Amino acid sequence: MKTIPSFLWLILIGTGLQSCMHSTTLQVLQPADMRLPEHISTIATIDRSKPSNGFVNVLEGLFTGEAIGQDKRGRLSALDGLTYSLTRTPRFQVKPTDVELEGTNTGNNMAPPLPWAEIESICDRYGADAVLAIEQYDSDAIVSTRSFQEKYKDKEGVERFRTRYRADAALDVTIGWRLYDPSTKIIEDEFSVHLDENYSANGDQERQARSNLPDPARRSFDLSYKAGQRYGMRIAPVWVPVSRAFFTSGKGIYKETMKQAARMADSENWDKAVEVWTDLVSTADPKTAGRAAHNLAVSSERLGRLEEAVDWAEKAWLTYGNKTSRNYLGVLRQRIEDDRKARSQLPSRT
Repeated sequence: MKTIPSFLWLILIGTGLQSCMHSTTLQVLQPADMRLPEHISTIATIDRSKPSNGFVNVLEGLFTGEAIGQDKRGRLSALDGLTYSLTRTPRFQVKPTDVELEGTNTGNNMAPPLPWAEIESICDRYGADAVLAIEQYDSDAIVSTRSFQEKYKDKEGVERFRTRYRADAALDVTIGWRLYDPSTKIIEDEFSVHLDENYSANGDQERQARSNLPDPARRSFDLSYKAGQRYGMRIAPVWVPVSRAFFTSGKGIYKETMKQAARMADSENWDKAVEVWTDLVSTADPKTAGRAAHNLAVSSERLGRLEEAVDWAEKAWLTYGNKTSRNYLGVLRQRIEDDRKARSQLPSRT
């Protein structure tokens, strides 16, 4: 009888755990990378990366294959992504504007900062405490193709080779931001977000391989949106969804009881599920009790009772040896640290 390799055992164990677990989604407050002054509560967003030399920009588009107006749509996508992030924070109110100002000749590097008089004018016009500007926008897509030999079988089952083509696309977006605080005459932040991605497609002909690639303009807009989201999460603590797994099955005579409690949780009747799990912790076998304790930790986290969640996870791991809870303990402790940091980034009045 052959011995099953250890890595296959890990796969089998992982598959077994997944089959007896469900997941629930909860919102957690993710801390920002920086803390802004408390007097900033409303931010107006503007686009200040319009190329001052439109001819140069159009000429660049002819060489790179970019459609006319593609960069502008990309900048708007970045502002949309930023706005989305800032609508998920209790820290700021965001006021999108239609202000579009010229930057450098090509728009792909930062110009000197705007005059404070202009920043104050924008704040007065939109009732804002600060101005957040895109000061740099640059997107590039490079597509290359190559041929390769592909093995196949003909109708008679004979192995043959044929020439196929592969198109590879490399896309990158760089967006520079400045955050102006007119009350202190300080630029609170000057930061560039750079994102890139690579993708490919095959075809029988070189042109077909290229046409099978996803639309580079659309991918550029999506990447710009993500870059805007990323910057929003740099300056503001935001609510983000996370998934937590809980057990749906127990051992022996407690198997059906755990399944029933899981159905309650799936139906958003967590209070009833908690009653069942609490009883199982003190009455069931160690394996089932450990799973029930883990589920109580998840339930406590859902309610924002983080220290209580740690207590249950510790009990599941230290008392009953539930290895899933050992990993969850690290997640919970990091969550407590992140929550403390995020709360410290909120003004004292909120």
